[in-house]
Amino acid sequence: MNISYNWLKDFIDLELGPEETAEKLTLIGLEVESVEEYGSSLDGVIVGEVLDVSDHPNADRLRICKVDTGSEKLQIICGADNVAKGQKVPVATVGTTLPVKLEDGSNLKIKKAKLRGEESKGMICAEDELGLGTDHDGIMVLDENLKIGKPVNEIFDLYTDYIFDIAITPNRPDATCHLGVARDLAAALNLDLKKPYQTEFEDQGSLSDFEISIKNPKKCPRYVGKIIRDVTIEESPKWLKDRLKAIGVRPVNNVVDATNYVMYEMGQPLHAFDMNTLKGNQIIVRDYEKEISFETLDHVKRDCSPGTLFICDAEEPVAIAGIMGGVDSEVSDDTSDILLESAYFDPGTIRKTAKEQTLQTDASYRFERGIDPEMQRTAAEHAAKLIADLTGGNMEETCSDVHPKKAEIRELNLRKSYVNRLLGTEFDIAEIDTLLNGLELEELDRSEDAIHYRIPTFRPDLEREVDLIEEVGRLYDYNNIEAPKHTRFTSPEPINDWEKLKSKAKRTASGLRFREIYSNSLMPDKDAELLGDLDEMIHTLNPISTDMTTLRPSLLYGFLKSVAYNFNRNAKGVRFFEVGNVFEKAKSGTYHHNIQEETNLLMGLAGFKHIDHWKTEPELYDIFDLKASLHSFLKQFVPEESINTSQEGNELHYSINDKPIGRLFQVDEQLLEVYEIKQPAFTAEISLSRMSKALESAEEKGYEPVPKFPSFDFDFAVIVDADVPAGKLLKTIEEHASDSLKELDIFDVFEGESLGKNKKSLAFRLSFVDKNKTLTINEVEPIIEKVLKALDKNYSAKLRS
Repeated sequence: MNISYNWLKDFIDLELGPEETAEKLTLIGLEVESVEEYGSSLDGVIVGEVLDVSDHPNADRLRICKVDTGSEKLQIICGADNVAKGQKVPVATVGTTLPVKLEDGSNLKIKKAKLRGEESKGMICAEDELGLGTDHDGIMVLDENLKIGKPVNEIFDLYTDYIFDIAITPNRPDATCHLGVARDLAAALNLDLKKPYQTEFEDQGSLSDFEISIKNPKKCPRYVGKIIRDVTIEESPKWLKDRLKAIGVRPVNNVVDATNYVMYEMGQPLHAFDMNTLKGNQIIVRDYEKEISFETLDHVKRDCSPGTLFICDAEEPVAIAGIMGGVDSEVSDDTSDILLESAYFDPGTIRKTAKEQTLQTDASYRFERGIDPEMQRTAAEHAAKLIADLTGGNMEETCSDVHPKKAEIRELNLRKSYVNRLLGTEFDIAEIDTLLNGLELEELDRSEDAIHYRIPTFRPDLEREVDLIEEVGRLYDYNNIEAPKHTRFTSPEPINDWEKLKSKAKRTASGLRFREIYSNSLMPDKDAELLGDLDEMIHTLNPISTDMTTLRPSLLYGFLKSVAYNFNRNAKGVRFFEVGNVFEKAKSGTYHHNIQEETNLLMGLAGFKHIDHWKTEPELYDIFDLKASLHSFLKQFVPEESINTSQEGNELHYSINDKPIGRLFQVDEQLLEVYEIKQPAFTAEISLSRMSKALESAEEKGYEPVPKFPSFDFDFAVIVDADVPAGKLLKTIEEHASDSLKELDIFDVFEGESLGKNKKSLAFRLSFVDKNKTLTINEVEPIIEKVLKALDKNYSAKLRS
C-alpha cells in the first residue's frame, strides 16, 4: 500500500522528516517496508542551445552536437532523430543524477564518456528522462526564448514526494487510505487531525427522476447515489495527476481520477456511471440464481456464478458489485451526466467473487477487508463536489441514501487495572484516555478505574478489551515500557496424552537422525492424481491458487517435493520426517461432515547413505535402512512383541496388537521421474491417530532388571524353499520356543547349487536366559528339537549339517 508523505501533511501538521515518519509508522504497527523518493529536483540540468549537428564518423545513428550552456561549449553525442541546430534543449551536465532507474535500482548519473571513439560531456534529455512525462521519441525541445544556462528547475513546476510502502495487515481496513494512516500518526504524536471534507449533512430524500433499490440487503446494506450534470470530460489538473502518479496510479480523466483520489484519501471505493447509458432511470442492486455472462471495463467477458452481486439498471447488469464496472456504462469523452456510486458491500461476498474471477481491484481490496459502513454519504458528497469543481458540472443538492441494514455499534469497557497488568505500566485513567483520544473513540462513561467507549465503525478489529489495550501499548510505544524487575511464575498447564505422543514422536525421529520438514496441506490436482483417485479426495471450493486445490491424502507429496528441492541443490542424501494431518472422504467425519482427518508421521530416506570417500565406497540407502529405523522408532512406544508386520505386494504393513497403523515401501520409479529424482527413495507413513488408539490396549513398556545368570546361545541353520518368507519362520520359532527365549536373530542367508534348485539356507541364533540358574545344553536341546519339528511340519525345513 503506497502512502504519500505530502498527502499525509494535508491531515496533520507533521514536523517529522520522511525517514522519521517511516520509523514512527512501523513502531505503531503500520510497517513501512520501504521509503522511495518520488520525482527529482533536476539539479544540474540547464538550458542549452544546439550550435551545430554533424554525423558521427563511426556510428550511423549517433550525431555529434556542439551545445552552448552559457558558461562553456560542450560536445555531446546524441542519438535522437529530432535534434537540430538552433534548438533550446535541456542539458544534463556531468555529475547530474537523473530520475532514470538502472538495472541495479540506482539512478542514472551523467559522466564523461567516449561513444564510438568520440568524447561526450553531458546528455541532451528526452521528456521521460527528466521525469516530466512518458515521451521518449526524441529529445525535449524548449521555448526558443529561454535564456541559455537557466536551471530547468526554474522553468517547470516539479513535484517531489516521499512514498511509504506500508504492509497493511488484513485486520486494519481503516489504514488502506491516507486518512487512516494520518489518524494513527496524529494519535501517536498527539497532533490534531484535519479532515478536508464535510461530515454532517441534511437528510434530503432521494434523487430526482432516479430510483435506487437493494434486493439483497445482506450483501449490500447501504447504497448512496449522487448526480452531477453537465460535466466536461478532460485531462485532470497537474496537482491531481501528480498526487496519483506519486502513489503509482495512472491518471485517466478528471472524473475517474477524482473517484480514485477520494478512495485513496478516505478509503471509500467509488464508481462513476455515465447516467445516460443507464436504462429506465434505475439502479437495482441484486444477485441472480443463474450464471451471468458480463463484460467488464477491461474488455474481458466473464462468466459469473449464481449468487454474484451485480449493479443493474432497469434491464441488465452494469457492474460487478464492488469489483469492476461494465464497458457499456463507463465514463467516456461524450459523457455529460454522472451517477456517482458510494456503497458498502459484504466483505465475504466480494472476496468470493474476486477469487472466482481471479480479479482483485483497488476497490475489491478494500471491500474484502471491510470498509467503514458510515462513510458512504460523506465520501459521495466530497467526491461529487470535487468532480463538479474539476469538470465544471452541476452537483444536485439531493442525495439518495438507501440504507436498509444499519451498522452494528460496538461498545467496550476498558479497565485501568487490566491495562497496567497486561502492559506492565502504571497509567492513570487520564493518561489512558489521552492516548486513545486521537483514535476517535467516543467516551460514554468514566470512573476512577474504567472508561466505557463507543467504538467507531471504521475499526472493525476492536472487538475485545484486550484490543483496546493493544492500542494503548502501540501508541505509547512498547519501547518506552520498562522491563519488569520481577516476573510472575505460573505453572504451565499439563499437556494431554495426545500432545505427549506427538512430542515424543518428533523427539524420537530426531534422535534417529531424521530432519523435520514442514509442507503445505494443500496440493495441486496434477500431483494429487499421482497419489490416488481424485474423486476420493477433498477439493477446495475457492482455491487460493492452482497449486493449492486439494487436501493431501498422504504426506508423500511434501516429502518428494522436499527431496527434489534438496537434490537440485546438490544434496547427496536426505533423512526427513514430518508430522502433519492428512484427509480423506468418509461416511463419518472427524471435525467436518464426510471428512476423515488423521495425524500421520512420515519417515523417508533418499539418495546416498555414504558418499565417495578414500576409506569407503559410495553406498545408497536401501529399504532395510528405513525398516531398521522404523522398528527402532516403534520400540520406543511398545514392546517389540507387540509390533506385527505383514507383506502385501511391495509394501510392508505394520500393526500394533493386530491394529493397523501404517506401511513402509519403496517409492515407485515412475513417481520419482515426475519429480526428477534420480536416486531411490523409501518412505514409511504411520498414522499417529491410529497408533494412539492401539497404544491404549498395548502392554506398557516396563523396566526389566539385568539377569543375574548368563545367556545360553544356540545356532542352527535350516534349508527351506526359496519362496518361504523368513518372517514366518521367525514367528514359528517364537511360538514353539519356551519363555526363556529372549532374543532371536537371522545371522546368515545362503543360496547356491549345493543346496538344490530353488532352495535357501537361513541361520538363526537363539538366546535363552533363566532368571534362576545358568542353562545347560541338556535343558536347551529339547526346546530346539521342538522348534525343528514345527519348522519341518509347517515348511518342510531340514536341518543343515
